[in-house]
Amino acid sequence: MTYYLSTPQIEARKRFMRQMIENSYDRERVMSVPMDLYSTAEEYVLTAMLPGLTAEDVDIQFTKGVLTISGEYADKRAENDEYYFSELPVGKFSRAIEFSEPVKHDKIDAAMKQGLLTIRIPKAEEAKPKAIKIKAE
Repeated sequence: MTYYLSTPQIEARKRFMRQMIENSYDRERVMSVPMDLYSTAEEYVLTAMLPGLTAEDVDIQFTKGVLTISGEYADKRAENDEYYFSELPVGKFSRAIEFSEPVKHDKIDAAMKQGLLTIRIPKAEEAKPKAIKIKAE
């Protein structure tokens, strides 16, 4: 048989820790979406998979060097149906990407085709690579 000692101080610490853990995270689940981000000499290109959504379902913001993509998958499950498992996305999603190099934020272009979101972010002139010629002496 095992005996556990408990004092009012131990119980108070347990309650404090339990409350701290419960309050340490946001109860609303926010999903992430799969993305690719690559750059060319002229621009950054971001591609995100958003199957089942339209352009109207997605919000794109660019503020202080941070590109944020967010939206929500509606719950299309019927209340009276009995689901054995449910793996389709439901709820809010969000991704934020910070750009350390300057970009032309007023020229950002986004297009959606068959659930694939493509965002083109042009690089500012000072961020583009420049070749430096070496003078022969």
